[in-house]
Amino acid sequence: MAHTSAAIDFFSTSREAVRSIDDPRIKSLDGFLQYLADWKEETPTPKNFISEKLWFDLQAMTHGFKSLVNIKLTKFPNSAIKEWIVNQDGVENHFCQTRACNGQNNNPTYRLQESSQNSIRFGQQTISKKCNAGKART
Repeated sequence: MAHTSAAIDFFSTSREAVRSIDDPRIKSLDGFLQYLADWKEETPTPKNFISEKLWFDLQAMTHGFKSLVNIKLTKFPNSAIKEWIVNQDGVENHFCQTRACNGQNNNPTYRLQESSQNSIRFGQQTISKKCNAGKART
């Protein structure tokens, strides 16, 4: 259970950036996944475990973050990764705009999606109205 709370703390309350691929908090993520895998194996029915979708998402989040750390800190050893700001908001925003360009179609074809990309890319403002970095110069 210690691995579970360490993983939750790491992603939710920790404010110490990751500066090394040998950070013990990264290593504790393996323990978190192993704890969940053991739990899954011990449960008599799938109803006694978390949903398959959540299980997939937790694995993807953990493996993805570990890969991000490994790739970035191997290529840029003096950098840091602030785990509390790593999220998929930009990706979700892009897909939301793609869906809106295609009439709220959840399954656009390649051609529909392709035609909306330039509209989305070139229609983006470089300064977010929600930012706190100042105002755009006019």
